[in-house]
Amino acid sequence: MTIISDAMKIRYLLHRLKLGLRNKWWLLNYKFRELLIKLQFYWLLYQGSQQLNINQKSVIVFSPHQDDEALGCGGMIALKREQGIPIKVVFVTDGGGSHRGHTKISRSEIVQIRREEALAALKILGVESTDIHFLDKCDGALSKMTETEQQRTIEEMAQLLGSFQPQEVYVTHKQDRSPDHEITYQLVKAAIAKAEVTVELWQYAIWLLWKSLLFSSLKFDELLGAHRVAIHQVQSKKKQAIEIYRSQYLPIDAESSAVLPPGFLWRFFLPYEVFFKSDSGQE
Repeated sequence: MTIISDAMKIRYLLHRLKLGLRNKWWLLNYKFRELLIKLQFYWLLYQGSQQLNINQKSVIVFSPHQDDEALGCGGMIALKREQGIPIKVVFVTDGGGSHRGHTKISRSEIVQIRREEALAALKILGVESTDIHFLDKCDGALSKMTETEQQRTIEEMAQLLGSFQPQEVYVTHKQDRSPDHEITYQLVKAAIAKAEVTVELWQYAIWLLWKSLLFSSLKFDELLGAHRVAIHQVQSKKKQAIEIYRSQYLPIDAESSAVLPPGFLWRFFLPYEVFFKSDSGQE
């Protein structure tokens, strides 16, 4: 019995050592990856982008989920609204997929929570509820829409574009490493063509700068289209707006963890926003 017991102890200790080494390796990889992410963003911010000044052009922001608008262009929204420039914000999905599978909070409850967060966040940024539109497409399922559903969504977007006649449109990046984000870009491009409006089209990145390396993801001419906007004077407003989205950056209850990963939010609290210029016509 003693021999068996000693063998089991040794096996257990070796197992614990293996787990410890694996965890340390994972932690080192995570820290190294986080460092690379920060380095590439600072390069983009201070070396790889051109300065862009806020203008007087009206805007529609298309946001796949309730929080993307505050993260990606909350500063731009606040700056323009302080000058009285008209802005509409369109949420494409209902946001109900962020806590998929939760045993105590229903999907409809998540949808309501995120809708209320969006209204409160945009109020801080200066956008009235009458200028906020919810298309309520199924969160996480834009890639599964039928052709008919896609065309209906494009038509809804085109009607908003046609009635408002914005001079600029902001939408998530076409390579944003999220199916809903990338498809939102495609739908918006199609809607601009359908509405036959002439706009400047700007892309904002949420996951692109987190999930991939810029130099392997974007072509040289795409990198040349990067522009930075200084948002120092409204930085606190943007921070307050982001912090409204508690359902995303904090555990929604004791049984769950935060939706957004640790270390993700830091760049959205900086006094700059980065946008990528896209052509406004057909691509």
